[in-house]
Amino acid sequence: MVARVEEALGRTPSPYFLDSFGIVDVIFTPYLERMNASLYYYKGYSLRSENPRLSGWFAAMESRSTYCGTQSDFHTHVHDLPPQMGGCWENGETQMLLNKARVDKGPWFGLPDVTYPEPENSRMEALQRTIEHRINIIRVNPLDDKLFDQALRCALTHMMIGEDCVPPLGSDVALRYLRDRINVPRDMSIYAAKRLRESLEKTAALAGDGQPVPIPTQHRRDQDPSNFVKK
Repeated sequence: MVARVEEALGRTPSPYFLDSFGIVDVIFTPYLERMNASLYYYKGYSLRSENPRLSGWFAAMESRSTYCGTQSDFHTHVHDLPPQMGGCWENGETQMLLNKARVDKGPWFGLPDVTYPEPENSRMEALQRTIEHRINIIRVNPLDDKLFDQALRCALTHMMIGEDCVPPLGSDVALRYLRDRINVPRDMSIYAAKRLRESLEKTAALAGDGQPVPIPTQHRRDQDPSNFVKK
């Protein structure tokens, strides 16, 4: 499959499937994004590194602001796919395990899910989106509301000014629960999500190494969007 796509992209001088951007690129976008994420995470294979024409296609797509506004990240894709596909299976090889750990726990910058430069407003976007939905984010978190509210303030402080802010003891699980449930692009764009995940993890590490319940693989009802509808 990958070889056939790589071959098809080589039939024209443009980086797109045809002589210029068109509907075929739009149709292929969700499939290639999911392939890029799932092959990296479940098989240890980097689609963009191993296939120069596909890498060029992704780069061309990322030059379009409309695509950047809808682009998802590896973390969102790989954890949304199992319920959709009926399961995704790891090959257990060394590179796959390294890739999996990086997608789940960072560092998230440098992953081959995006290559265009980070916008200057990524931190501000993450802050704005979190504050907008703060009450519901706190409400759906499985741990104590007051404790998590204080911890979330610490993580946002770290994200914006770069200084450690020690959260309450026991808040590490609550912070990592949110870290694992940021959805791109539903909640925020790809670089904003990376910044928020990074600060949530760094702040959680100051409180401990506790981990939340695993992300479910049979459903994603933990991502119920009705919790965030404005009344």
